[in-house]
Amino acid sequence: MESSKSVREFYKGKTIFITGATGFFGKALIEKLLRSCPDIHRIHGLVRTKKGKTLKERSENMFSNPIFDVLRDTKPESFNKVTFINGDAYEENLGLSSSDMKMLIENINIIFHAAASVRFDDYLRDAIQVNLRSSRDLAVMALNMDKLDVFVHVSTAYSSVTERKIVPEDLLPVKDDWKEMICLAEKSDRNILNYLSHKIVGNYPNTYTYTKHLAEHCINDLLGAKVPTVIVKPTIVCSTISEPMPGWTDNFNGPIGMSFGFSSGVLRVLLADIDAAPDYVPVDTVVKALILSAWKTAQAKPSAAVEVIQPSAFGFLKYSTKLFQEIGVRVVHKYPLDVQIWYPHTTITQSWLYYYINAVLFHFIPAICIDLLLRIFRRKPILFKLHRKIFVANLAVSYFTTNEWNLTDKEVAYQYLKAILFASKWMLLGQSRGIKPSAVKINRGFYYLDKICKGIFYIWLIWVVFFKYHAQTTFLDAISNYWNRLGQQ
Repeated sequence: MESSKSVREFYKGKTIFITGATGFFGKALIEKLLRSCPDIHRIHGLVRTKKGKTLKERSENMFSNPIFDVLRDTKPESFNKVTFINGDAYEENLGLSSSDMKMLIENINIIFHAAASVRFDDYLRDAIQVNLRSSRDLAVMALNMDKLDVFVHVSTAYSSVTERKIVPEDLLPVKDDWKEMICLAEKSDRNILNYLSHKIVGNYPNTYTYTKHLAEHCINDLLGAKVPTVIVKPTIVCSTISEPMPGWTDNFNGPIGMSFGFSSGVLRVLLADIDAAPDYVPVDTVVKALILSAWKTAQAKPSAAVEVIQPSAFGFLKYSTKLFQEIGVRVVHKYPLDVQIWYPHTTITQSWLYYYINAVLFHFIPAICIDLLLRIFRRKPILFKLHRKIFVANLAVSYFTTNEWNLTDKEVAYQYLKAILFASKWMLLGQSRGIKPSAVKINRGFYYLDKICKGIFYIWLIWVVFFKYHAQTTFLDAISNYWNRLGQQ
């Protein structure tokens, strides 16, 4: 059916409900809606009270984020259209009060369900509650919303990868019944269910992808043919590429964390396939896909099987890990961080044994030594704890870093990585926006220090092997015997 309204006309006067409003997706989606669809009536965001902060304090904290700088300068009054509602996706019925639920049912036109637990190592019961049960409860609410035009469910392109190398833009079969899994989570002990999670999850890489796949079927079963619904499944979501600024992010997850680990000299070894090409898609591209998907789906008749859309780079940001590393080296050497602990260099390997050995030698042993020095000088030790987090995180994402799925211009990648580094170092680390000459000198100094230390280590290793244990005699004898055998042939 041909769309009869423009996107801006469609969103005019609409009341929108967004779960996960203060998350990575939520911030970017709210900013884009306020900036590009100025005639929307109101946005209600589901927010969980955090560390004793009120909803107003959380609202003020969110709108102080750099992603809202453009809006703050051009349309500060637009923030008045956003209202936060107290709730929790971990709770039944999203933790909504009866009055808030009544208000939402009577007024909402568009739902963006973006709340999720993105921890790959989350307890199975927790993942079921926030990723699956919240989807069920919101879908049930949607069935009672007379004014609802469209339901947009955010999932992941990797929800059903298991052993597939091609990820089709379809709703693939799932091995378990989502209703039974919700009942199991509600009746089972958290620790016991987690103990059984590997058996339940099966071929899925983690509890996140497993529960997101179940949630897709839940949405399809409850809303198909009843409510215009679309499931949006982006690939690996990362920093903005252009809107409202290049390189914006609000977390260290995924490629951002790896970039800073490399840039600061902390990350020395990474478990990954150097030839694999992960599919990265900028969050501003995903947000546009969400907004356009809602517009398109709302003007079509509901179908028995909900529509599935997979925002993807499709080659635009699909570069091998090796190429990203090479480009990253160029960026970091030209634009070093203000603070580094060593010269940036990361060894990438698919070998678990090689990874473990390098993690011990170049992550944990140096971390223990540096933390001991920090304790001596009465400073808080941080490096061992940091490397433990890096180690656990790398193992959690190893399924994705050592595999490739299919759904170039090097200068695009260079400019993108440069934008990420420039924007993130002041937004996440609080460092200067420009390039400090002292940082360039420190980076160069670490380069030479790194080479000297490696040289000393290898000289020491040669001395131990060839002189301390007299292995040189055995080595030379072996060469002599081999040479003599060649002469006799």
